[in-house]
Amino acid sequence: MDPFNTSALKLQKNLLNLRLMRDRLRMEGKDKEADELAAPIARMETAIRQLSDSMKPVTLQ
Repeated sequence: MDPFNTSALKLQKNLLNLRLMRDRLRMEGKDKEADELAAPIARMETAIRQLSDSMKPVTLQ
């Protein structure tokens, strides 16, 4: 696997972990902490969506 795909997999895993943490915080009633995670998550998702198809490895949404 080339380094680009390896990095993409790690990015996707980190993004998933952040989403899970945000959701867990919401379930625990820690809305302020969850909101603090929501902004960076949204920025990462936006950046991924804006990549051209040729730059997106198959592992990214």
